[in-house]
Amino acid sequence: MPRNAPAQRALLLAKHWPEPASTAAGRRTLDILDLLAEAGYQVEIASPAQPTPFQARTGYGEHQVEVNDSGFDDWVRALDPALVIYDRFMMEEQFGWRVREQCPRAVTLLDTSDFHSLREARHQALKSGEPVNLFQPIAEREVAAMARCDLTVMISRVEVELLKQLFCLPDWQLHYLPFLVKEMPAPDKLPGFEERQHLVMIGGFKHAPNRDATAWFAEKIWPQLHALLPGVECHIYGAYSDHAMHRFSDPATGLRVHGRTEDALATLARYRLNLAPLRFGAGQKGKILEGWLSGTPTITTPIGAESMAAEDAWGYSLSDDPAQFAATTARLYQDKTAWLAARDAGIRALESEFDHRDHAAAFIQRIQSIAANLDAHRERNIWGRILRRSEHRAEEFMSRWIETKNKLADT
Repeated sequence: MPRNAPAQRALLLAKHWPEPASTAAGRRTLDILDLLAEAGYQVEIASPAQPTPFQARTGYGEHQVEVNDSGFDDWVRALDPALVIYDRFMMEEQFGWRVREQCPRAVTLLDTSDFHSLREARHQALKSGEPVNLFQPIAEREVAAMARCDLTVMISRVEVELLKQLFCLPDWQLHYLPFLVKEMPAPDKLPGFEERQHLVMIGGFKHAPNRDATAWFAEKIWPQLHALLPGVECHIYGAYSDHAMHRFSDPATGLRVHGRTEDALATLARYRLNLAPLRFGAGQKGKILEGWLSGTPTITTPIGAESMAAEDAWGYSLSDDPAQFAATTARLYQDKTAWLAARDAGIRALESEFDHRDHAAAFIQRIQSIAANLDAHRERNIWGRILRRSEHRAEEFMSRWIETKNKLADT
């Protein structure tokens, strides 16, 4: 952006107000907004969700908008953003056609946080015992939203390859951007092996993989682990905890389910091991990143490890077998040498994959390149043009019908 030029606006249309202390998706959203602000964009956030006491105090512009409301059209046209980011495919479905009508020169970006369809397909496979089937209606909607946007930002290299191979999305419509770390942890400034005790799990309970992980751990892993480590407790923290999660607390054995923690890194740094027994999910896992940032070795499963580090880069063998998960946890809890190896492996993963300096400039350059060649970029996006011309019109007509019905109901 040239010096002294008026700041271009970047608008995030968010399903929920970002809560980085509650969810990994909230952290991811702020990573992107902060990159844009650093590049000189004037950042604005708009959401139809109700504000919460836990949303980030970003200093960016905040706007309440309504779905199925043509008042949004006048507002977004006056705002005149150069870049519009949808933080879920549902937001592109709801607002995408309005943005295209009112701000046709705005570059559009879809940030999935994780590949929602993959997470849902894995969840269904876990419940049914059948193989993972990605070719479901939810994938049709999500991939269609990707095709309609100028760029889709993915947090997982695994998912980038999946979209290219299974859904034939081209490289020039996809961009890999992981979690971003500006300051790497210094192990000598963090509590060491002897200064820590007990086990910890962390993750918001609005996220289905975290709820499943808590139940699976409490029912299948903890009885075996408690027998291997008598006297050792496990503390589970999560935003939006409820009775269904708190019922797994068992003070007699030292299993305790808490609510949210105000400072995840400070909390994690008190414990000797961080556990992430995930059986399904997608994307990168904020709970593992925070474990590494706090110098807390993390024991996880192959699903948890996906997109975070290679299978041979953890300092132990990954497993989703309850007995092996418990045995690995007990070994690292008791063996300082193994604990140090796992801690150092996590810090190496941070340094090699998540350094802010390795990703920030390329992301901004990608957006600016698309903006500078917008007509040519859209000209070759034949599937996006087809979808905008035909199928997506259904979203527009449904929205207009709902708006009209609501107006008639008020008369």
